[in-house]
Amino acid sequence: STGSPTTVEEALAADVDVEAGDTSYDESDVVDVSLDGDTASSDSDAVSVDGDTVTITAAGTYRLSGTLDGQVVVNSTGDGVVRLVLDDADITSSSSAAVAVTDAESVVVVLADGSSNSLADASSYDDTSEDAPTGALWSTADLTIGGSGSLTVTGNTNDGIVGKDGLVISGGTIEVTAVDDGIRGKDYVAITGGDFTVDATGDAVKSDNETDDGTGFVLVSGGTVTVTSQDDGIKGSQQVLVTGGTI
Repeated sequence: STGSPTTVEEALAADVDVEAGDTSYDESDVVDVSLDGDTASSDSDAVSVDGDTVTITAAGTYRLSGTLDGQVVVNSTGDGVVRLVLDDADITSSSSAAVAVTDAESVVVVLADGSSNSLADASSYDDTSEDAPTGALWSTADLTIGGSGSLTVTGNTNDGIVGKDGLVISGGTIEVTAVDDGIRGKDYVAITGGDFTVDATGDAVKSDNETDDGTGFVLVSGGTVTVTSQDDGIKGSQQVLVTGGTI
């Protein structure tokens, strides 16, 4: 027998909620982090610098500016959002991901108005264990990317942008190039705005949770999406839902 067609609204009602982080912030709350070659500096006790590695350990809003030949790590074990404002920030790692979120309640990456930013990972990683990063921008927490600036992401080893939980793109001009998957989320990838281009050897945009009900979906509800792929263009392990935008 043939059942009734499933509408997008019915599908969304049965799925987990998309949790989009707030890209707005109060300028008075901003902690400045100055990137300077193979080191960095900040006046905040929540920011530590060990050689070329910058580690953020508490919720708050952090503005990253300058050039870093190293890595930014977010390891915030407490509650609250970690907001990374990229304001003409260029981060390139020679050993791992450019930005790695190992612990946080949620993370929001804001592309500052008028800024041009870039993230690039190493061509091979020192740590290749099961729980190690696998992309230039890699997060174990819910991740939102938005704002009105631009971001170039280069995945030299595996993926470009990886969210091990939910991943939302709400704004910005984003270009991703990757030798494997371009943009990869686990529970979902939700594209609600922005203008982005993905060129991937693997899948261009992908959500890969195959087991949990109501997950494994890609939702496009706004923005402009252009993909080039040698595998799948847009792949939801359980669903692909389109309610708007231009693909």
